[in-house]
Amino acid sequence: MKKWISLLMCFQFLTLNMVWAQSEDDIIKNTQDDMLMVVAAGGAGAVLGLSTLSFYDTPSKSISNIWTGAAIGIIAGVIFVAYNSAQKGSEDLVSQHSSERFSTPERAEWHAKNSQFLSAQSVQFATDLLKYSF
Repeated sequence: MKKWISLLMCFQFLTLNMVWAQSEDDIIKNTQDDMLMVVAAGGAGAVLGLSTLSFYDTPSKSISNIWTGAAIGIIAGVIFVAYNSAQKGSEDLVSQHSSERFSTPERAEWHAKNSQFLSAQSVQFATDLLKYSF
């Protein structure tokens, strides 16, 4: 019992201590939020598994429904967190590149400058390569 209490206290210190989260980067805050989401989904699944026990004549034989519900809740929580993390990444990319918008004439000018530079380099490389004899 002492091990469970100490484990619970360590978990609470790592995930629920808001003063520690405010002093660090947003990465730590996001990680804590994600962990809490997964734990809450597991708890909700366990409660749903617990609620199914009232439908059995002998509920003591179906205690595994609680663990099954918790496992399904954790899996659903992980899927939800992964989906949200993927969406946050795409939003960051869209907002980052939206500030670098080119109009069509600016884009054409940029390509003209860079294509001349690249072609001059490739011609110089080809002439240097032909000077060597193998």
